[in-house]
Amino acid sequence: MNNRTPYSRKLLFSGILFVLPALAYFGLIYWYPLVQAFEMSFKTMLPGMKMAFAGLDTYKEVFSDEAFWSSFAHTLYFTVIAVGLTVGLALVIAIALNNVYWKSTQNVLTMVFLVPTLVSFAAAGLIWDWILHPRFGLANQILMFLGVSDLPSFLQSQTQVIPSIAIIHAWVRIGFSVIILLAGLQSIPSTYFDAAKVDGTRGLQLYRYITVPLLLPQIGAVTLLEVIFSLKVFDEVYITTQGGPNGASNVLMLYLYNNAFRFYRMDKAAVAAVTIFVVLLVFGIVQRRLLAGRRYEF
Repeated sequence: MNNRTPYSRKLLFSGILFVLPALAYFGLIYWYPLVQAFEMSFKTMLPGMKMAFAGLDTYKEVFSDEAFWSSFAHTLYFTVIAVGLTVGLALVIAIALNNVYWKSTQNVLTMVFLVPTLVSFAAAGLIWDWILHPRFGLANQILMFLGVSDLPSFLQSQTQVIPSIAIIHAWVRIGFSVIILLAGLQSIPSTYFDAAKVDGTRGLQLYRYITVPLLLPQIGAVTLLEVIFSLKVFDEVYITTQGGPNGASNVLMLYLYNNAFRFYRMDKAAVAAVTIFVVLLVFGIVQRRLLAGRRYEF
């Protein structure tokens, strides 16, 4: 039996109307392409750009492709470096900013770190492609001025290219992480630190036993977001190296792009997209379970 009053039904109807545009947007922009990608991954390309059902054959083809596993390994390597740089430095910077006494100075310094987030990854790739140029770049010019003789090759070295691109990525993303972590730090009551000091806790122990545990929700959220952005890295790689040198920076999104728009293998591209989605889903679930029992309330 429906016990809703006309007013409650009107409120329910109004709420649905307000939510519908957001549902429509997410449905068309996110969920529909995701379902299409899953569907396309079980098909194979035929001559004339036609597709036919192939079951798991396309998955077998992609998973036996050495280029796929190479790009997958490069992506994971990049993700570890980029996320570690971004979250680690953002935490240090946020703590430093939180300790700035003058609020106006804190706001100015925060804005300095926030400005790079306004730059697109493509533009950042162009800027840093010049900075990291082995001969004319600003980085090596500074190293030469400091007397360094063995200059790094950065983007033109097979061993240095992934860390170099990770630096570009972290430069763009670090400001966003700083804002989230700084907001979390400012929401921690000072009484926790006062009580800890009374008990004899000093220096770095305050951050280990008070700051970091109370900041875990923000650290977890920032880490998840940075993993998502890192696994989807494309713009800065395409602008700076296009997968070089000798495939050393070929990442999953570049593998997806090449198969979709250069080789016209949309089926293989769909498998790569599904792989990225599954990796992110698994990471999100694991992270949620790891942090579930370690949340601290104010």
